[in-house]
Amino acid sequence: MKTQVISSLITKSAPLLLVFLLTACSHWDYQERARTPLKPMTSVVHVKSEAFDTPPKVLEGSRPAYPQPEASHRETGFVSVICLISVEGKAVDFEIEKMTSPAFAYETVRAIQKWRWAPAMKNGHPVAAKVRVPMHFNDL
Repeated sequence: MKTQVISSLITKSAPLLLVFLLTACSHWDYQERARTPLKPMTSVVHVKSEAFDTPPKVLEGSRPAYPQPEASHRETGFVSVICLISVEGKAVDFEIEKMTSPAFAYETVRAIQKWRWAPAMKNGHPVAAKVRVPMHFNDL
């Protein structure tokens, strides 16, 4: 009797289990993507400046987390952030230049704050410099 009840429950709940597994797998993909390291970037600055000889560059960092609502709807997006890289190599003073969603902007700033930067250099000394960081959210 107990085995019939258990097999009946398994048979009836199989479709729900499949949906749960598929949902869990799709959730894993975009969050796992956020933990992947950035592709090596030599610089996020594309113009020469009188303020520095060598522009700031990202030494280490991970991609932003994909916000839950946008990921579940498989939305794509773009954010352009301007921030100041201090002489200590920390990103500060964030300004959102362009965004498709506030959630994407929020996650982008959170990620950039954790990145390790090499500061800009002028005459062999570190100087603070502004950078523009574009971030695409499109590869779920």
